Amino acid sequence: LGPDSDRRTERPGRAAWIGRALDNDIVIHDVLASRHHAFLTPTPAGPEIRDANSSNGTFVNGVKAGSAVLSEGDVVTIGNVDLVLSGGILVRRQEAATRTGGLEVHGVEFSVNGKNLLEKISLTARPGTLTALIGGSGAGKTTLSRLIAGYATPTSGVVTFEGHNIHTEYASLRTRIGMVPQDDVVHRQLTVNQALGYAAELRLPPDTSKADREQVVAQVLDELGLTQHAQTRVDKLSGGQRKRASVALELLTGPSLLILDEPTSGLDPALDLQVMTMLRQLADAGRVVLVVTHSLTYLDVCDQVLLMAPGGKTAFLGPPDRIGAAMGTTNWAQIFAKVGADPDEANRRFLAQNKPPPPAQTEAPADLGVPPRTSMRRQFSTIARRQVRLVVADRAYFVFLALLPFVMGALSLTVPGHTGFGYADPTSESAGEAGTILTLLTMAAAFMGTALTIRDLISERPIFRREQAVGLSTTAYLLAKIAVFCVFAVAQAAVATAIVVVGKGPPKRPAVLLGNATLELFVAVAATCVAAAMLGLLLSALARSNEQVMPLLVVSLMMQMVLSGGMVPVTNRIFLDQLSWAVPSRWGYAAQASTVDLWAVAPGPQSPRDSHFQHTSGTWLFDVGMLALLSVSYVAVVRWRIRLKQ
Repeated sequence: LGPDSDRRTERPGRAAWIGRALDNDIVIHDVLASRHHAFLTPTPAGPEIRDANSSNGTFVNGVKAGSAVLSEGDVVTIGNVDLVLSGGILVRRQEAATRTGGLEVHGVEFSVNGKNLLEKISLTARPGTLTALIGGSGAGKTTLSRLIAGYATPTSGVVTFEGHNIHTEYASLRTRIGMVPQDDVVHRQLTVNQALGYAAELRLPPDTSKADREQVVAQVLDELGLTQHAQTRVDKLSGGQRKRASVALELLTGPSLLILDEPTSGLDPALDLQVMTMLRQLADAGRVVLVVTHSLTYLDVCDQVLLMAPGGKTAFLGPPDRIGAAMGTTNWAQIFAKVGADPDEANRRFLAQNKPPPPAQTEAPADLGVPPRTSMRRQFSTIARRQVRLVVADRAYFVFLALLPFVMGALSLTVPGHTGFGYADPTSESAGEAGTILTLLTMAAAFMGTALTIRDLISERPIFRREQAVGLSTTAYLLAKIAVFCVFAVAQAAVATAIVVVGKGPPKRPAVLLGNATLELFVAVAATCVAAAMLGLLLSALARSNEQVMPLLVVSLMMQMVLSGGMVPVTNRIFLDQLSWAVPSRWGYAAQASTVDLWAVAPGPQSPRDSHFQHTSGTWLFDVGMLALLSVSYVAVVRWRIRLKQ
């Protein structure tokens, strides 16, 4: 069943399979339906629908159900398709019923801490229509769009789409609503085809074959006129083309309601026209399209305009060519000034000219439910492969990361002296050589790890938030990134350690635990680099903008340099000693000092002696264990910071 379906139905007098595959008794032509999605079987109480472990679930009257006995008129939702039990036969809901439904916003109000952000907003948008939400700052345009998308629940009023209450049946409607935020939600380092390919893996059912995913991507690219740019990197596209790519991500799942927040922001008039023309075409294909915009030049392509006054009040609703008759002028500057000066009067004038709708019956919102998602393992694999490609595709950054361990390792060779990690004469220039080498090696690990990850989360925050909303697991996302970054961090640590060992010689004292002192030194450096990478992720999660990344990196490295214990003694120093426990360099330096037996090879005054430098297996394990504990702690805070707020 679907747009190209033979509309086969099955009388529930015998068992019947329902799904996307052609061998089903009832075929659902929808990308969100699993190949074998559900099973319909007769029972003495009536036909019973049973979900067959589908990816996106089976819904009965808007409620997700593992199994349910159907009654006359019950609506079964599979993917984006509604089936109705009518006369004992399971049939697709009539297209006419859907078209007369569309989007209905009925008497919606929304308040926060007693302050009204939206006041009695009513709006009807039929399939095939384009509606613009306009108004000055603080008018509630974005608030209304997010409420319609299901991200917020109205204080009163009802929002329905295709006959379903968005806020009480959100779990079944989630895939029918596409939300394109103001920020681009595609990775700029990838080609358009790559970005859509990874998105299709995350959003489409896991039983969708690679060929089917490629077909869906190709269809979306063709509809948006991006086929010729499929192999072009997103950062090489024009502003309008990048916005099309963001829209393409949402079209992968075939939504019938598309909401865009400021899609023309920052675009010149020519690109503005391109985007608005694209939205007109998307609406003409049978979708309900809502666009929040400050651009007023091309509103004539819209079917209707909702002008919102400050405080979330309606000042005008209707075709754009009637704005002059309603407002007394077609000059938008004068209209906005008039509405902004007295929003209550603008709202009263609108209500006087338009019959108010009857009071809406507000229903209690249902649990949003768990977003339909592919398995953790599949998401982990997709995100990990995408992350590797992102790192490699950013050529300048990748070259920087590749050269960094060579540069940092070479800097350690500039330390004067000839004893390396061996015993040094207290009166020679080599007296502090071992300690200085360890300090540089520790700071190299701290720099490499932090620089590897500190810009990652903040740079793709809008992308992650949208992927989260459509089912991406926060845990899978983080674990995939951690796995990739750990591999890069360990590789960098190996290069830097190898350069130091070759240039200065291996540790002269025996290993305390692993049997080989060089291996033990490498493990300590690698653990430091990994912990610093996790610290970088934490800083990236805490940053509010990309501009904050560099200051955070500098402050972090300065703190780690001071608190490592290699340059400035921190043992038994109030505040410094306690603070040093929270940074990787403190324990990385201590673990390396334990391996090389710094107390023995660097004679001289070391008072007070740091007990974490002892050349014993217990001390070394404690130091490395602290690095592991810090890493886990950083990741826990990151997960808390970026988790999805319902």
